[in-house]
Amino acid sequence: MKPEWYYNEKQSGVDYSNPEIVREYDNQHQFRDFVEETKGIVHRLNIKPKDTVLEFGCGTGGITLNLAKHCQKVIGVDVSMTMLDILKKKAIKRNITNIRTFHAGFLSYNHDPSCEVDKIISVLALHHLPDFWKSVALFKMAEILKPGGKLYLFDVVFTFKVQDHQRALEGMINDMQDLAGDSMARETITHLKDEFSTYDWIMKGLLVKSGFKIDSVEVGGDNIIGYLCSKI
Repeated sequence: MKPEWYYNEKQSGVDYSNPEIVREYDNQHQFRDFVEETKGIVHRLNIKPKDTVLEFGCGTGGITLNLAKHCQKVIGVDVSMTMLDILKKKAIKRNITNIRTFHAGFLSYNHDPSCEVDKIISVLALHHLPDFWKSVALFKMAEILKPGGKLYLFDVVFTFKVQDHQRALEGMINDMQDLAGDSMARETITHLKDEFSTYDWIMKGLLVKSGFKIDSVEVGGDNIIGYLCSKI
């Protein structure tokens, strides 16, 4: 039981517990190539056939289902039961049996210490937590990982100067409009208003202070960054 003051991991921003919204999720994200994204993650983390990989914010399984081909076990964690139900149906349809799902968030997930985790990934999900609670979540990830384990964090993280924020954020919305249409542009606006993306210099500090060494950083424009980290 968490104390009364503990952060309530309700869905911030877009409500992915809403079945109507979740039914449209995969259609809205057709601009992403999950097979290629997964291959990149497997390469960066050197995921091996005997590895256990944990994904926080697994959603409907775009990456989780593809990861299952590359490792022994995938643990998928998501705060939306509606999304997990879709993931499980996809796994059954594709005859994928090495995925276990948990209805939980970064903070509420309780890991079985007898299950060693080699790698953890989180893609476009940690921004749902305010910065302090990001640090708590990262600390938990470091505790879960086995010695020498790896973390890959890919998220909306800002690099622009604060005086340039209007140009950068309007550009972010326009880019999403061009890439994926009106609905994803509206989701981007919701993200900026109601979610908790932070600056790169803050995220680096959170990672280091939470028990990680940053091995490499990949910057994609003003607002997308991937961090490859090792547990210290």
